[in-house]
Amino acid sequence: MSKTLTINDIAKIANVSRGTVDRVVNNRGYVSEEKRIKIQNIIDERNFIPNAHGRNLSLNKTSKIAILIPEHSVGDYWDPLIKGTVAATENYLHLGLKVDYFYFNLVDTLSFKNVEKDFFDNKYDALITSQPQNKQLKLFLAKCKKKKIPFVLVGSNDSKYGSLTNLGQDALQGGRLAGKLIHYGQSKSLNLKYVIFNIYNEQNINSNVVNRIQGFTCFFKEQKFFQPEIEIVEISINDPEISIKISNKIKELNDNDGIFIPNSKSHYIARFLDKNKSIRFLGYDLLNDNVKLLKEGIIDFLINQKPYEQGYQSIEIIYRYLATFQIPEVIVTIPAEIITKENLLIDINEKSIVL
Repeated sequence: MSKTLTINDIAKIANVSRGTVDRVVNNRGYVSEEKRIKIQNIIDERNFIPNAHGRNLSLNKTSKIAILIPEHSVGDYWDPLIKGTVAATENYLHLGLKVDYFYFNLVDTLSFKNVEKDFFDNKYDALITSQPQNKQLKLFLAKCKKKKIPFVLVGSNDSKYGSLTNLGQDALQGGRLAGKLIHYGQSKSLNLKYVIFNIYNEQNINSNVVNRIQGFTCFFKEQKFFQPEIEIVEISINDPEISIKISNKIKELNDNDGIFIPNSKSHYIARFLDKNKSIRFLGYDLLNDNVKLLKEGIIDFLINQKPYEQGYQSIEIIYRYLATFQIPEVIVTIPAEIITKENLLIDINEKSIVL
């Protein structure tokens, strides 16, 4: 080859993640035998030589990374993401990596200010956090950018905040996928209605949700012979009549109609369903409550954002940038994973979904 082969190059050739190649090169962590042989053959054929300078550099300097995420409960979306960062950190500890966790309250401004002060006082080399949904986090990221502190955004496919890289699914395509799933196998002659429930928080607007809804509606606009009625119901989580509004809207649905929840609140909506009706139900995220409903057959499909993988890769990307100066791609798209009760099996460490 005309250029020095890198781990990124091997990953593209082998069609695997950079983390998988790294584990083979450094002989640590689990990799399936099939992938290990494939990667090793590429290494041998292309005479790949690991970046020894980068590894030596990392031994002489401790890289301090802060992970900043919202407060949450056990079984929430953030749990597997944290597990992913912990697993990656353990693999890089011997190379001088130190990771600290900070939690903030999404609606408590003072809580965030205290976290922000601790972050800057401790002079961290880099930051991993979520796509900003409120003013506080946006201003904080602007300060990081001004101070030239690199940061990675998880759950993001948007480069406008100046992050080193964005790890997440394409929300627009995710919405299109949801549209295809919800009417899969249904007759085009049926007069169907699909309701999208967007339960939102006024102080934390999720742009991913907006894009998923847009993708869902766009999918059906492009269908020549199948145009179901689509209604978008937007309700504030703080609305005192939220239960009445949801219940009344669901009562309007008939058999074969469908419900799409573009965020993790499927379990909140599902309790209003009439079990005597056959209504299609599709949502996002493998929260414990959502998984329970999936097993019971109340939810038909869940789209998994693979938070464990996002957490693991975010650590790898930041470490390589700090220690070996590898510049990552600005957007790293995590493929969507479709989960049904038939293929649901969480491994013993609750790391990921095993199909």
